Amino acid sequence: MMTRLERWWKGWRRHGWLHPLLFRAARHLLDPAWYLARYPDVAEAGLNPLHHFLAFGLGEGREPSPRLSLSGYAWRYGRSRWAPEQALLHYWAWGRWHGAEPLPLAHGSHARSPGRPRLLVCAHSLGPRLFGAERSLLDVVRGLEALGCEVVVSVPNASHPGYLATLLAHCHAVKVLPYTWWQAQRPACEASVEAFVQLLRECRADGVYLNTLTLDAPALAARTLGLNVITHVRELPDHDPGLCQALGADPEAVVARVVADSDLIVANSCHTAQAFARHASQVRVVPNTLEMSDWQALPPPAVPGDRPLRVGMLGSLVAKKGVADFAAMADALAARGVPAECVLFGETTLELEALLARRAPGERPGNLVYRGYVDDPREALAELDVVVSLSHFQESFGRTVLEAMAAARPVVAYAWGALPELVEEGRTGFLVPFGNPEAVANRIAALAARPERLVAMGAAGRERALAHFDRPAFAGALGEAIETVFPVITTKRSTQ
Repeated sequence: MMTRLERWWKGWRRHGWLHPLLFRAARHLLDPAWYLARYPDVAEAGLNPLHHFLAFGLGEGREPSPRLSLSGYAWRYGRSRWAPEQALLHYWAWGRWHGAEPLPLAHGSHARSPGRPRLLVCAHSLGPRLFGAERSLLDVVRGLEALGCEVVVSVPNASHPGYLATLLAHCHAVKVLPYTWWQAQRPACEASVEAFVQLLRECRADGVYLNTLTLDAPALAARTLGLNVITHVRELPDHDPGLCQALGADPEAVVARVVADSDLIVANSCHTAQAFARHASQVRVVPNTLEMSDWQALPPPAVPGDRPLRVGMLGSLVAKKGVADFAAMADALAARGVPAECVLFGETTLELEALLARRAPGERPGNLVYRGYVDDPREALAELDVVVSLSHFQESFGRTVLEAMAAARPVVAYAWGALPELVEEGRTGFLVPFGNPEAVANRIAALAARPERLVAMGAAGRERALAHFDRPAFAGALGEAIETVFPVITTKRSTQ
């Protein structure tokens, strides 16, 4: 049955009266300068922000202003059933006159914890599909929950209601608050800083925990109120030109800014910590984690026997993730006569489409298969025997590698970045020289020839994941890190 608003919306669309009202609402509610800063693709194309918002941005779920989240408004008042156009019209015609929150806050299931630190944890990314950024934020929230902290989470949009519901199960509240990444050539958004100052006062926060080095407004708000700032670094500026370009700064300037804005830097690996330790006095290592019980339920790979060995790569299927190297590995395995099926899991990309187009039937071996995106990486890993990581940039940790280890799948990876901190050469997998897909194929051929070793390596990988990267280990490392700025954590940990 349609709600009253849905009937009203359907009638307005049918009678063709929608566009003028939408234009009027958007003209008054859109912040053009902020919109261009938040969505640099619009600025780079030289488009009028209002015209883009009405023609494309609104339908794509883009937010109009730091003072209004349409996705958050729909989540709070429309239970996510509304289209962005409905949320815009509802707020313009009704919500703003009746005290509705343009930046909604939803309370979670956790009561206040007297005597424990209250932290505002800030996400930097949230989309309709979950990737490492969203999963790492949830890990931090769960870790702080285990330490007895009271957590309020800020998210830049409400595009994934299911994820927000999961967050609310582990924190005190979630605030939807559109904000941008910092950019060296652009001053911080005053409206965003003011919104964070207000939020910090309302939740009586003791500090801010940034889940990335890309945010400035929460740190500036914390400095205004004299609060501590913890930055959880998951990036390697020296090896990420795309990140530096987005921030408008060279790697040294990125590191310097993060150090200046932070009272404590938490690094996701020793390799990441080294990039900041020479500049900062307070750097602590807290490796990523997984809910190991979820992965232990996944059975180890069976000995391939008569079927081909299944080798896979998961994640963002872009050039810098090594999709071309994966295809070269597949060709090398075919040339050696190794019975292997090489499977790609992830969203389609222009680079992937171009690669697959070049592999027309009959022109290249048919052992490379694209299976699309899966919401749960366990579904992909259940189909694989071996996982490879062939990134052309240095991984700051390698979450997919840890997932493969927890799933009892051996890993073959390039020996650079933080991956040697996870993969034990010859025990849980193999590390080969960077940029050498032939060497990757050699190692996979060796596993195909000795399937019993494949099973043993997978078991050793799961053992290592459980011993060093489970949730208790993560919470312990996180507690040791943040007690440098919040000593009360020590008391909590000693009583557990």
